Formats: sequence, C-alpha cells, structure tokens
Amino acid sequence: MPHLPRIGITPDINDTAAPETEYVVRRNYADVVSQAGGLPFLLPYGEQVEDYLDAIDGLLITGGMFDIDPALYHQDARKKYVMKPARTSFEQALIEGALSRSMPILGICNGMQLLAVCLGGELVQDIPTEIEDSLEHKPDQPASIAQHRIQITGLSRHLRTPKGEVHEVNSVHRQSVLPSEAYEILAISPDNVVEAIEAKSGGFTLGVQWHPEYRVAKIDTMVFDSFLAEAKQYSQTKR
Repeated sequence: MPHLPRIGITPDINDTAAPETEYVVRRNYADVVSQAGGLPFLLPYGEQVEDYLDAIDGLLITGGMFDIDPALYHQDARKKYVMKPARTSFEQALIEGALSRSMPILGICNGMQLLAVCLGGELVQDIPTEIEDSLEHKPDQPASIAQHRIQITGLSRHLRTPKGEVHEVNSVHRQSVLPSEAYEILAISPDNVVEAIEAKSGGFTLGVQWHPEYRVAKIDTMVFDSFLAEAKQYSQTKR
C-alpha cells in the first residue's frame, strides 16, 4: 500500500482561560487534504515542534478570526486587536522549522499573513481604512459563495497558473499582506489587495488569502493537488 503524505494542520483554540479549553478546526480542512491524497493530522500547541516536523510531510497553517501582533512585523498597533499569542508563536515556530527543511507549506488567510511575516513581510492592518476604494473582503455571507475575482499576476514555481488568468474566490478577512522583496506576488484582487504569495526560493511555500478548502473556484483544487504532490515527493525523499 502506498504511503500517504502526512499533513500537519494547525487548529484554533477557543478560550485559553476556560477550564474546558478546546482545539477547534473546520472539518473541510481535513476533508480536502484527504480528498487530495493526504493523511491529515491535528497539531496541538506545544514545544515539540521538531518532533511534529519529523513526523509530517507537509504543513497547513489554517485561517482564524484573530490578528497577528503588529510588533512581529515592526509596526505599532493602530487599534485594539484580538490576538492569540500562544497560537501565533506555535505556528511561527512550525513555519520557521518547515522553511529550514524545505518542507511544503500552505498558508491560508491568517496563515498566509503569518507566512508573509515569517518570510520578512508586513501587513495592512485594516483594509477599509488603509486601502482606498477597497472591495468588501469580509462580507456577510458564507465562505461557500464567491465574493470577488482575483487575477494571476506572477509566475509560480509550483502552480500552473498563466499570467492574466482570472478566478472567482471567496473572502473572509480584513487584513492583508503588503508587497515585499521577501516573496513573489502571484495574484491580486481588483483593488490591488495581495491574494497569493510564494517564496522566491526553496520548496513549495505558498500563501493564499482566500479559503480554497471550500473548493469554490477551479484554482482551489489546483492549490491542494499541487501541495499534496509536493508533500508526497518530500515524503519519498525523506524516507
């Protein structure tokens, strides 16, 4: 029986002060990994980062309804933010460890933003007040519905997405990634919000601002198929 690549998925946490704190992750993250040919594993927070990275073949940093501390990308907070330092520091350690191993990484929404920060980029703290004539990127509708289009503007090392190609994607965020020399911009929305980034060197290191786990757009399947193909190759090389 062929070995399925093991994908570590980071969960959210509901309330670190509660006596019955729970890790939470949407089922569709695990489902889409399974359907793309992977074996999903949940990664509880802890100091055993290297042990996790030894055990998995790909890292999926999920989204979440919270903010990354602006101090991590050398900015002052311009308003009061909801932050989850335990989650962020754990995910940051995982990303940095995975980068050092050239392990495939996929960052989704907040996960893309943290990936950008780890690569050396900065964030737009609030799209409505910082980007003139911005679209609604956090609409009052389910993520299973496309919200706006994106256009492919860069050449990916891993995705077969020709420049100029347009996709209709969902959207659930109010912060975004700033352009940087630290990574390649692969896609933008009509208001010039960065929608996809890729590391300029190393292994598969991709961030997308939308939520491809809902499989709303054609590109969503490509994202996960490419991620799992790279994880499979990484697994075979490692073993």
